[in-house]
Amino acid sequence: MRNTILSLAGALACLAPFSAAQSEGAPFAIKAEHILVDGGEVLLDGIVIVEGGKISKVGLAADLAGGLPKGMPILDHDGWLSAGLVAANGTMGLGPAADDSTSAFTENLLVAESYDADHSSVKEARDAGVTSFGLTTGTGNVAGGLGSAVKTVGGKIINLRTHLSLCIAPPAIQSRRYPTSYSGALSALDERFAAAEGVYGAVLKGDLDVTIAVGERHEIDRAIGFSKRTGLKSILRGANRAGEFAERLSEAGMSVVMTAPVLGGVKWHTDSIQSLASAGVPFAFGLADSNAGASSLRLGASLAVRAGLDRASAWRAITSTAASLAGAGDSVGRVAVGYDADLALWSGDPLSPATRLESVYIDGVLITEGK
Repeated sequence: MRNTILSLAGALACLAPFSAAQSEGAPFAIKAEHILVDGGEVLLDGIVIVEGGKISKVGLAADLAGGLPKGMPILDHDGWLSAGLVAANGTMGLGPAADDSTSAFTENLLVAESYDADHSSVKEARDAGVTSFGLTTGTGNVAGGLGSAVKTVGGKIINLRTHLSLCIAPPAIQSRRYPTSYSGALSALDERFAAAEGVYGAVLKGDLDVTIAVGERHEIDRAIGFSKRTGLKSILRGANRAGEFAERLSEAGMSVVMTAPVLGGVKWHTDSIQSLASAGVPFAFGLADSNAGASSLRLGASLAVRAGLDRASAWRAITSTAASLAGAGDSVGRVAVGYDADLALWSGDPLSPATRLESVYIDGVLITEGK
């Protein structure tokens, strides 16, 4: 072991000191005491190599350090490195144009056209370690429009058209505008999917995901029935009580995006999460229906673990599973070769509430440094 340590120390000594002012796109490496790859997979004393904004290599420092090009800048971090956090959904950075209430059916509205990455709400998310999220509509319309997967800097779009946003709950259903009832909303959607034209046809062909915003138990029940009737593997949005329907959701091949638990929150919320995990229903935490702010993602995952959820599922709910449900699972949410170099450096275990965020990289560029 002593020879291995000496050899590694010698290899690292040949590398250039790291500077926060590295030129954009230039290759560099980060060595960390812990690298949280995905779920429960952790590398001890590992290295991540970044080239052209992508992760080119991940492994143990003892295996990779000797093969690093001479002079490659390296940052030696004495804490944890992980993928940047991903919110499964969010409305950060959207203006009023993204929620047109003149009609209950605005299915062709592309919300990315209204996305402002310089908005304070996006900066708040970035400062909490969120590097990407599923941009979605509000819940004012039965068919609200088309969502996207976006980065929290530079207005970068990961995937322009990810899902069609539906809502079968108030305020989409209201007395002053058609449809005025749950049955009317579902009948109108049945007609549109039966016609299979435009975005509805794209959903049926699997070119777009579909999210259904719900809240109350009877709305979740209606959404499951609608999804089974139309053959859609829908993603429920805002369904904090979805765990009560876990077996039915599993049978229907559906997924769930819910708000993260909060301090002092109700026990049924964490029970619901545990039920989804036990039934194998994919779930993740989002921000579109939360008033708790972006910091609630990591805290909520921590609280879920405290309530009995396994660490791997909790971490994936704010990284890889969230990325998948946001429509960006093949490029963000994991520390893996070929993925975007969206990285977060932490003072300790990111699932510990006491841990501080120290740095955020998006596409290999240092964006945020902790104070």
